[in-house]
Amino acid sequence: MQKRVKLSVIKENQINAVYGLILDLNPLTIQSEQADVFQEKSIIIFPENVDNSREIYILEVKNILDNTVIFEKVKRIDDVFFKNHYMEFNHTFSIAEVISSNELKYKSLAANINRQELNSTASRLKEVFSRDEVENREIINFLIDINSKLDEILYLLKPKEKIDGAEEYLSLIISEEGILFACKKNIAADKIFLYTTIRDSSGFFSFAALCSVEKLMYSGEYIIYKGVFFDLNFDTKDKIMKYIFKLEREMLKEANK
Repeated sequence: MQKRVKLSVIKENQINAVYGLILDLNPLTIQSEQADVFQEKSIIIFPENVDNSREIYILEVKNILDNTVIFEKVKRIDDVFFKNHYMEFNHTFSIAEVISSNELKYKSLAANINRQELNSTASRLKEVFSRDEVENREIINFLIDINSKLDEILYLLKPKEKIDGAEEYLSLIISEEGILFACKKNIAADKIFLYTTIRDSSGFFSFAALCSVEKLMYSGEYIIYKGVFFDLNFDTKDKIMKYIFKLEREMLKEANK
């Protein structure tokens, strides 16, 4: 039975999901009705499930014939750079370069954003709900659901947060340690500030962090960078980790269908 696969194709600062069937793994050969997408320069992300774990590769197109595409696995980009839990994560982050003259400003901004997030009613209810000894879980779950709906309404009404000096870049991988992201700009600084709001079925999740940044490779017209969190409080890191666990469970369920 041929295995269905989803590739993430990044071009012109947009992320597109391209679906196909794996015909061969060596070399990686995929049949897809969207094969024409691979004619243009782009970053192509291939998550491969191996023994209930995920290996994530950057691909390069070697040959296209009708609806069949042959790829070369150029680089493995998951645990080569992140040792612990990680997940392919195509999302938009606001990122600003940090230099000595503005580091304190961005450090304070990250702390304030994370403090507001952790002190929200929904976050505190979820913390209570996670305790094993708590009673009346149905009531707490009901309150979390109400707060999540209110958060969604407020998010839609609230003007988008403006971060001085920030531009929007696309993430490739999220980890409890940091992110991999792509952009067309050369980042000269060795530190960055990042901020995002993640919207999912359970509501909203916002966080901000300062990162050390490292250029990893070029892919088409893009540069791929690694940002490693530093000075990030435990509660925010724990929230990121729980979110990654949730994504991992969902991905493994999808892979095992």
